[in-house]
This record gives sequence, structure tokens and C-alpha cells, in this order.
Amino acid sequence: MQLAKLPARTAAEKLQPVALTHTIGIIWIGWNVFAGSAVAQQEVIPAVDVATPITQEVTDFDIYTGRFQAARGLDLRAETSGTITSIEFIEGAIVEEGDVLFVLDDRRARAEVARLEASMAEATATRDLARVEFDRAAELAERQAGAQRDVDQRRAQLAAAQAVLEATIAQLSMAQIELEDTVVRAPFSGRIGAARVDQGEIVDGGTGQGTVLTSLLSVDPIEIVFDASESDYLAYVRLDLAEQAGSSRQDPAQVRLKVADEMEWSHDGQIDFIDNRLDDRTGTIRVRAKVPNPGDLFTPGLFAEVRVPRFGPYDAVMIPDAAILSDQAGRIVYTLGEGDIVHATPIQIGQLVGALRVIRSGLSTEDRIVVDGLMSVQPGAQVEPRPVNLSETAAASEVGQ
Repeated sequence: MQLAKLPARTAAEKLQPVALTHTIGIIWIGWNVFAGSAVAQQEVIPAVDVATPITQEVTDFDIYTGRFQAARGLDLRAETSGTITSIEFIEGAIVEEGDVLFVLDDRRARAEVARLEASMAEATATRDLARVEFDRAAELAERQAGAQRDVDQRRAQLAAAQAVLEATIAQLSMAQIELEDTVVRAPFSGRIGAARVDQGEIVDGGTGQGTVLTSLLSVDPIEIVFDASESDYLAYVRLDLAEQAGSSRQDPAQVRLKVADEMEWSHDGQIDFIDNRLDDRTGTIRVRAKVPNPGDLFTPGLFAEVRVPRFGPYDAVMIPDAAILSDQAGRIVYTLGEGDIVHATPIQIGQLVGALRVIRSGLSTEDRIVVDGLMSVQPGAQVEPRPVNLSETAAASEVGQ
């Protein structure tokens, strides 16, 4: 009896048990690697820099954007009519008070002065004759040799002659002023603008309608003006009422300034004017400070930042600004509790002083805060603290004030 032959297995059927075993082995190894990695991750405790807040004496400041303007500035006008005979300045240069700027044709003015000098001499002679005749008439009347009527007539003639003389003197004074006005001088020291007339041009004179010759702006000192908001105004007034204001009408503050290409507050100024009302359109009040400008660095129209002290000095709790985070509720810092567990602590912040931020509430000098490695921690996690000292950061901040 022959046994029936079983059909031969194909090559694929022979490899199926081997492939299955190989696949199971890979899955097992992969699971072990994953599980080991998870355990390893759970065991890693991140190391972070931790510091305690420092205290430092600071003053609260407000920062405003201001614009420079000349302390004195005007358009120079011709006060007498005539022809420009010469221009005696370099456009855009610094001129000193009393420097000659323009010269006008003075021939007519000189002729008028000469005419009136002659008239004054004639009026003087007439007055002197009238006085002699009055004295003679008075003497004759005193000796009963003349009538009182002649005395009265001579007195009137003397008064009329004196009046004519005084009128002539006044006319001569006006003519001399007209002659002086043919030479236009700088009324104060400053930087002169461009000439608006040319040599040989006829200009009209007059105090209000005279031809504009050029402009002149003072240079040193210079003024800077800026606008404070209504809320700032109220804050300063309330601090002033509490005798805590850093600046007020009665005791205006020294301010510090810096222009666009400066990092430090390098320039000093003194508030010398606060307007008497808020602007109806903007709700701001105009403030002005006077700034020394010996090197002619500042020019009218230039912008600058102005730092005005509001309150202080006082001892403030401070931490690095980089250690402060934001969440939906506001500003927070990571602090360490028992067991070096991270907590999110809400805070109220103040102004920035260098790299340090004033903390108005939420922290004490005993709290430990995370100052570096913030991205590797989260609330509720344990960390490995590495203590650091904020003294160097504080020293740098003091330099920046």
C-alpha cells in the first residue's frame, strides 16, 4: 500500500514562520527601547539658573518724545525803505549780537538828517531871540517903561519858538533812526538763515509790513517741547499734593535727554514751563525744557527722547527682565518651592532699568526665581537649581540709568 504524497511546500510557505518570528523580535526590541527612553526621560531633572531678587534705589521716570525749537527766533524785516547795497554775512553761519547783516542805500536818510539839523539850528536861534525879547519886555514892564501886553506877547512867542524847536528835534531823532535802520544788525547771537533778498533789490520798510530779509534763530540754550497725557498730568498733580512728585510747577525737574543715535541719557535739561491748560483736541498738556547746547548738536526740528522723574528715589525689588513671562492672566515668573518644585507666580511690574525690571508686587527678596533655562521647565516639575548672583546685572543697570 502506497502512501499518498503530500504536495511540496512552496518557498514562500517555508519562510512564513521565520518572518513571523523576526517581526515579533523587532517589535519586542523596539518596545524595550521606547520604554527605556521614557524611563530615562522621566528621570532627567533639568538644571536651571536660580537667583533671589535684589533691592536697588531707583526713581520712576516717564519717557516722552520731544522736538527741539529755538529759544529765540524771528524773521528780520526791513524797517526803512531803500536799496540793498551789500549783504554782510555768510548764509547759515553763526552771527553775534550787533553784527552787520545788510546795508541799505543811506543817501536820502543822510540828506534828511542834514536838513533837519539845519532846521534845528534855525529853530534854536529863533527860540534864543524870543527869549531875549521876552527878557527885555519883562524888564521894561518891571520898570514901568513897558506894557504888560508886550510881556505876554513875548512870552507866547518864546513858547511857540520852543515848541518849534522841540518838534524839529523830534523830527531829527526820527531821521537819525531812519539812517541807523539802513544798517541791519543782528539783534541777538544765533544762526542766520538764507538771505531772501539780493543786492540791488529795493525793499519796503515798516515794523509790520517790511520786507523779510532773512531769519535768525538762537542756538544756545535751546528748548525742547513735549506733550504729557491727561493721566500723566493727574498722576503728577496727585503726587505733588502728597509731596512726593519728582516734578511739579513749583519745583520743576531736571530732565535727561538722548537723540536717535544715542544709547545713554547723555544730556541735561531743566523744565521751565508747563502750560496752563490741556489741549481740547488732544487731551495733552504742553511742557517745555531748556537745554544747554554749547556744541551746537541740537537744532530746531530735531526729535529727542526726554526722561522726566515722576516718583522716588525709593528701594525697589528688581529681577532680570528676561525672567518674566506672560500668560492669559498677566505677567508671571517661575519660582521654586519645597523640593525645588516650579510654581508660576503672578507679579505686577514697573519700569525697566537697564536689564532689570522693577517688581511692584508679587515677590520678596527671599523668593527663588528661575532666571535662565525657562524653556526647559514648567509648573509642577522638579528642577536642579544652580544659584547665580544678580550683582553684576545690577551694576550694569546702574550705569544705564
